[in-house]
Amino acid sequence: MKPRKDCWTCKARRIPCDGGVPTCQKCARARRVCQGYGMRLSWPRDGDKKRAATAGPPPMALSRNQIAKLFFINTTWRDVELYHRNLRMQPLDIVQTSPKLSGHPHIAADHIDLITYFHDIAHLSLVTFNMNTSQIRDAIVRMALTSDTVQGLALYDALLAFSSLHRNGYNQQAMELKISALQFLSTSSQERSLTSAKAAQHVAASMLLGAFDILLPSASEGEWLWYTQGAMDVVQATRLENQLYERDFGHLLNWVYFHDALSRFPVHHWQHASLTREAPDSNNLKLRGVQYPPLARHRPALPPPNPSYAILNILSEACDTLLDPRDPASRSEEYQGRLRALERRVENVHTTQVWARPDSTDSGDTALAVEVWQAATRVYLARATRSPWEVPADLEALIDKAFAGPVVNCVCPHFFPLFVIACEARTDDRRMAILRLIDSTEGSLHVRSRTWLKELIQSVWVHQDLHEDTELLVNYVDVVSDLISSSTYVPSFV
Repeated sequence: MKPRKDCWTCKARRIPCDGGVPTCQKCARARRVCQGYGMRLSWPRDGDKKRAATAGPPPMALSRNQIAKLFFINTTWRDVELYHRNLRMQPLDIVQTSPKLSGHPHIAADHIDLITYFHDIAHLSLVTFNMNTSQIRDAIVRMALTSDTVQGLALYDALLAFSSLHRNGYNQQAMELKISALQFLSTSSQERSLTSAKAAQHVAASMLLGAFDILLPSASEGEWLWYTQGAMDVVQATRLENQLYERDFGHLLNWVYFHDALSRFPVHHWQHASLTREAPDSNNLKLRGVQYPPLARHRPALPPPNPSYAILNILSEACDTLLDPRDPASRSEEYQGRLRALERRVENVHTTQVWARPDSTDSGDTALAVEVWQAATRVYLARATRSPWEVPADLEALIDKAFAGPVVNCVCPHFFPLFVIACEARTDDRRMAILRLIDSTEGSLHVRSRTWLKELIQSVWVHQDLHEDTELLVNYVDVVSDLISSSTYVPSFV
């Protein structure tokens, strides 16, 4: 509806209106009450044929023979909703009542509500690379409701805890459910061996507890990191990656590997007590020497290689490879050769080869997200591997391209690329573009708080501005490491 040009007072007087706001000047000069420009409801007057409610004669009644030939289908709102969502799992009214877990008493009504809330809303905060969380949601719900094992109970309570926290904030019910899930996981860890199904449930429960911790960073103590590493240990110890013929396992492993890859960035810059794992012992259930796990290749007909997986693997490897540019070892030919190889690999990733299901409608958004990730990874490699006076010649062109395209056109839910690109915002226009990008999803119900990320980015800008008045060059590694380490916990950049 177009805004009105004349106020209601001038319209009633049948004189032209100047359209001033909040009141027009003609009403002000005439000392009349300007009735504004808002919409009004009006009703037809008696005898007003232009707005009279008219209808044709009623249809003739149907005969009994005609009625007998009619067939009616009672379609409910749930049928329409399920049709549009094209769910891969059973409808929720079936999931809520079946199957029953023998280890649980009768599922309480508030638990049914929490499961429904997780299915409909809360799962959207489970961060993955391609922003489509419906597959991991369905896998979690299936595994949580189809087994009465200790691991299944842990996953069930972790699901409820996460849903309760997402819906009601930090509350007693969420904490009690989290503690219960931890107790079941503790019991699970005492078992001498785990089947693939039990291992998958254990891993999913650990990841949900990590998501619980990430959801409220202000109340976090960095527990997400230990949950992620614990999930990786179970994956490697039980060789879960060899069971990719199970669809749920593949989605679960992609989720785990994504968080594990992104955890290496804050750990690399963390300046407090060491967070590295101890050397694995081949005689117990520890990580067996897989330093850079490739993402699960469970989907059919993937392009070689899938760009999403390629970028994450490069970033993971880079964080484990990088040395401080001031370290003499960083000048060795072997180290420089590895850096050049990493830069070539990320530069040669083809963002147009983004795999999507035939029925997917978000392939364009996914391609744009891959482009953002590629630009951020290239910028990070260029900054973190060189001294401030060794800026690559093509870096500014790469940054200009990122701000001209992806930063303006996408909604980026991932913290790592957003943080890296934001560190390159040296002008007010670019900084406003970053803040708009953050605010575009800040108020969304399903996105976790970005307050701490915004504060971290603004601290980077303050450091940059303070150095503008001096002849000192900003040391990228020092600034990023100092700011990440200023927190009392290891922040998550997923």
